[in-house]
Amino acid sequence: MILLTLISLAWGSTPEYTYLYEGDVAPFAGRLMSDAAIDLITHEIVNAPEECRIEMQYRLAMLEADKNEEIRKLKSAMKFNNDVHDAKILEQQKRIQELEELKTPPKSRLWFSLGLITGVGTTIAIANAVN
Repeated sequence: MILLTLISLAWGSTPEYTYLYEGDVAPFAGRLMSDAAIDLITHEIVNAPEECRIEMQYRLAMLEADKNEEIRKLKSAMKFNNDVHDAKILEQQKRIQELEELKTPPKSRLWFSLGLITGVGTTIAIANAVN
């Protein structure tokens, strides 16, 4: 309503007005408004900045609420992804530890001693065979 009033004022010709009393003939063609209508229009124009401010605050509050909701969702998704990755890392570390334990024989002294005895015995047998 206010926008239409302001647009008509911007594109309209120079306003003409005169005060008429009941029963008088209008001196020009156009629209005739009462003082109450003029008061209503001026009241809307005067209060327009307040209404615009309230509308702007409402829209800003809605945008801020949407932004906060999006931030909360992103933080939640990030926490979930971090928890999943942490669980995967722990699982991989466990697997690496198990493989490390499997790679080393459980009785390393026994295998070392057996290898040493076999090597010495083979060397002695070869030396006797050559002589």
